[in-house]
Amino acid sequence: MKSVDGSNFVKTGEKLFELLDAIVEEVGEENVVQVATDNGSTNVLAGKLLEEKMKHIYWTPCATH
Repeated sequence: MKSVDGSNFVKTGEKLFELLDAIVEEVGEENVVQVATDNGSTNVLAGKLLEEKMKHIYWTPCATH
């Protein structure tokens, strides 16, 4: 669909959440079930914030980490 330079967003979990939230809204919340990222601390926070806002979406850390 698109590519996003997230280098400015990965510094804080809140900013990364804003990016993920905007993408989910663009795709349509009803079309998203899961978001997978690595398990860096900013990604963990962003995933938890996303799960809190959208109760049917699950954040999953990368299994290799």
